[in-house]
Amino acid sequence: MKQQNKTFYMLWDESHLWGVMLARSLKSLRVPFQVIDSKAVKSGLLDANPPAGLLVPGGWARLKALSLSEQGLDNIRTYVRQGGTYIGFCGGAGMALEAAPHAPCLELCPWGRKPFNERLPNFSGHVYCKASPELKLPVQDKDSLMLPVWWPSQFQPSKTSDRVQVLITYSTPGPDFWSSDLNLSQISGQDLSRWESIYGINLNPQLINGEPCLIKGVYGQGQYYLSYSHLETPESNQANTVLYHLLAKTLGNTYSQSCFKPDQIFWDLKNFIPMWNNTVLLKAKKGMDHAIKISQSQFLLFWRTPWLLGWRRGVPGSPINFLYAMICQALSTLPGPDAELYWEQCQQEFSSAMNTFLDQLLDYLSHERLAMALAPSSPECSSNKELQEQKIILFGKFPGYGGLYKKLIKSLDGFIFRQLQEEDRTR
Repeated sequence: MKQQNKTFYMLWDESHLWGVMLARSLKSLRVPFQVIDSKAVKSGLLDANPPAGLLVPGGWARLKALSLSEQGLDNIRTYVRQGGTYIGFCGGAGMALEAAPHAPCLELCPWGRKPFNERLPNFSGHVYCKASPELKLPVQDKDSLMLPVWWPSQFQPSKTSDRVQVLITYSTPGPDFWSSDLNLSQISGQDLSRWESIYGINLNPQLINGEPCLIKGVYGQGQYYLSYSHLETPESNQANTVLYHLLAKTLGNTYSQSCFKPDQIFWDLKNFIPMWNNTVLLKAKKGMDHAIKISQSQFLLFWRTPWLLGWRRGVPGSPINFLYAMICQALSTLPGPDAELYWEQCQQEFSSAMNTFLDQLLDYLSHERLAMALAPSSPECSSNKELQEQKIILFGKFPGYGGLYKKLIKSLDGFIFRQLQEEDRTR
């Protein structure tokens, strides 16, 4: 491999909110990075100018792999095999595992994903974790780390587990731990089993006790770190410490507490003040503010953290959160010439789609509230056939996304990518 530079590449495609969150964290930590897309990977950038490490944020692993195509996947494998470092979070971790039917993956790691009926689906919040001495974390209590997880899958160890090191394991739920839309700090064990019979899924957090959270492995001359914890989560100080430690270690720096302040990563969407006076985006934000406020009054949505919405089971809270966060991010800085030209070319179509989306979203949410009172909905589908059809028009089919939402998020995604690239050139 050619001499690696001292900059990380962050793969942007199919990450949306998680990509924004990681980019914001890297900037706060003053870690050198450059945002790239699948097109650059497929064109040979990793070989022509190898990075210190390739960072892959969360998102749908399958969609990331499809965006890369086999050419991009093979280029990443070659980069790691020749001495590179791959660091994946949640969906970025999943893409590095063994492939499943109809789900192409990098196969850097010989492990797979735990089958749905054996894992704890839809869990989120902070988990107490235990770190291996091998990780050499600069913290005092390595047996009670509080790390955030946001609806991850779970690792399924294989017979070749000797090639994989488990650096962090899950232990017990933290105070804000949720299974589906249930806050487990307020649910008794007896009631939990009753909720499982109602929801038809596993809800007991004992299923993750002792399970791997962060793993490390070797691929050729290179290595990978795969984390189902979102270490870039704002105001999760211990997670941010782990993130900085991994990045500093990859860069070959000696960890120094003096150059890292774990309280410097934050993101407040609730009190966001726009920095760019773009009429279309400001109108979109106002419309989303109204939709969220109406949903709060209907007990469908609520602010769980300053950057994250919570929602009742069956409500498409995640894409609503993603869309709102991306609109705010687009308004958070003045665009350069490339980003501004891109937005001029797509904002009229975005505005038209946004108006239709907001009208239909308000109608859908009001009727979904009534349907939920009559029968429970799930993430996969509404309890009402007509509402399910309306949901698909708005958000597409689960898992994944589509509909009007896809048009909107794609426009924002392209714009923010260009904003971040322009910031790269000025750093």
